[in-house]
Amino acid sequence: MDGLDDTIKIIRSTIYALHQRPSHEDTGLRARLVAETGQAAEALLGFTPALRMTSLPDTLVTDDVADQLLSVLREALANAARHAHATAVDVTAEATATHLRLRVADNGRGTDPASTRGSGLANLQARATDLGGTLTLTPNQPAGTVLHWAVPLPADNG
Repeated sequence: MDGLDDTIKIIRSTIYALHQRPSHEDTGLRARLVAETGQAAEALLGFTPALRMTSLPDTLVTDDVADQLLSVLREALANAARHAHATAVDVTAEATATHLRLRVADNGRGTDPASTRGSGLANLQARATDLGGTLTLTPNQPAGTVLHWAVPLPADNG
């Protein structure tokens, strides 16, 4: 039942995102996330990632933090395409009153725990650290990798 509920949430979020295709005037975070995943689908992946957005009012996330989030998403999607050879990717972006979180899960080859982080992952780590946040990579089941990127939001965010 929980799996079905999660699937319904993904479908609803995807439908909402499709209805919210960005216009030239629309530069909010939701629109920018939809645009970024759409560009990755066309240029890198060959399929559209599932995109779920939870509580992302633009008043919570400043432009500079939003820019960092989009850069992390871009790199994560590129990694899923180029290195993991994923055939499915699930993206979840969530803002609370205190944190912004990004989760990118793929079904690709996974990461080798013995290897050191390459420049792309080191860059993602630096983006998190610079904002006082964290980056973690964990195995996805049954295959692939889950990237978790989380940063605190300013207390006076609106």
